[in-house]
Amino acid sequence: MNIYFLHLLSCLLPLAVVVANIINKELIFKVFISLFLGFLFAYFSFFISSVYLKTKVLIFNFNFVFIAVLFLAFLFYFFKKKNFIALVLCFILSFCVALNYYTLSQDFPIFSTNLISSESILSLAFIVLAIFVCLFEFFFILWQREINKNLNLVFFIFVLILEANKALASILHTLMRNKFLDAHSFLVSFVGKSIYFSSYNIYFCLFFICFLCFLAMRNKPKVLTKKAPLDIEFRIQNSKISVFNYYFSSAFIACILSFCIILYFHQISSKPLKIDSPVEILPDKNGQFIFDIALLRDNKLHRYAYVSPEGKVIRFFLLNKREDRDSPVVVFDACMICGDMGYIKVGGELICISCNVRIFLPSVGKAGGCNPIPLEFSVKNEKIIVEVKNVVAGSNYFNEIKEIEVLDPVSKDKIINLKAPYSYSYKGIIYYFINEKNYEEFKKEPMKYVDELEAEFLIQRRNDVA
Repeated sequence: MNIYFLHLLSCLLPLAVVVANIINKELIFKVFISLFLGFLFAYFSFFISSVYLKTKVLIFNFNFVFIAVLFLAFLFYFFKKKNFIALVLCFILSFCVALNYYTLSQDFPIFSTNLISSESILSLAFIVLAIFVCLFEFFFILWQREINKNLNLVFFIFVLILEANKALASILHTLMRNKFLDAHSFLVSFVGKSIYFSSYNIYFCLFFICFLCFLAMRNKPKVLTKKAPLDIEFRIQNSKISVFNYYFSSAFIACILSFCIILYFHQISSKPLKIDSPVEILPDKNGQFIFDIALLRDNKLHRYAYVSPEGKVIRFFLLNKREDRDSPVVVFDACMICGDMGYIKVGGELICISCNVRIFLPSVGKAGGCNPIPLEFSVKNEKIIVEVKNVVAGSNYFNEIKEIEVLDPVSKDKIINLKAPYSYSYKGIIYYFINEKNYEEFKKEPMKYVDELEAEFLIQRRNDVA
């Protein structure tokens, strides 16, 4: 959900910095109207271009306009007397920024259904929060630009460079992709690095605003001693101190809050879902895995792994399909469609990591679709029993191979599976060989070497080779 906050803040905050540096304070109301109209016209332009599949063309053309307007904004920083020109610049900047925002957010609709969910309301709240943060920072930049004039100019120029560089990288990327430019190594490197590092522009802006906050506090008026009941100078000084405190606290708190939300997104919520590490287990002497049915009454997913004789990591999990009664099911942690990325359980749903499909728990254990592949099991005396031979039969559903010690089936020599020079798959089992001679001999008559080792292969593990 905080991706909505990130998208809007990364577009609006640089805009707020630029606009705050090119307008006069008496134009604030008209500037807001100009910015709103820019976003509104951009929305209709983006909608119309998307109908005719011309969105990329629209963005490409207006990236040139955006770079030109950023250059004009730099020139206009030194000449703020022409109010009409300032409003026009704000409108065009808002239009270009809005196009960029609509491009970022087009794949993340807030209301994806006709029903208003709590998640949609929370996403909308993040958007409102981003707008308020940008407003706080806008008024802070507008207020402090005379206090730290030189450093503020450096900040302004650097924001212009960052935004122009991002737009230029997008233009070059489009030109190379459509073969209008040759993909020289320098250009490819420039575009790749510019696009990658542009995602961190927002961190720079927030950091610099915090820096300006503390520099502004250096000019905070000193507290005076009240000399009379109606000391005008004392009251004016107190008023100035209150203004300093208000601008500092609002801008600083907005920066820290934004930084925390964005950092959380990049470090946690943007990361792909991962399964928890499975518990590696061994079968008993009868070649069975036995689990107590009471284990599943916590209604959690219990994931296990068995490393087959050739080193294949075979994952499976157990869960209770119904919360109100015992309804155990055992399945492989893979499906026939999406492969072996696995599943996680969230609430009353099972989620496929690969395709994000939500699976209704009572349907788990049935074959077909994105359901996990069924694994044969039995229940006896409150115990869940899984035969190791049924687990090994599913080894081809998984790709992970663990480094273990195995036997060359021909010479009976020990060898590390991942370091063996030759390997051969026979009836779903991979065999490893220390040399080409053994490999060729096994290929001619595999049954000659498999029969006597079959039972052993079902239960052997690392360092347990007989």
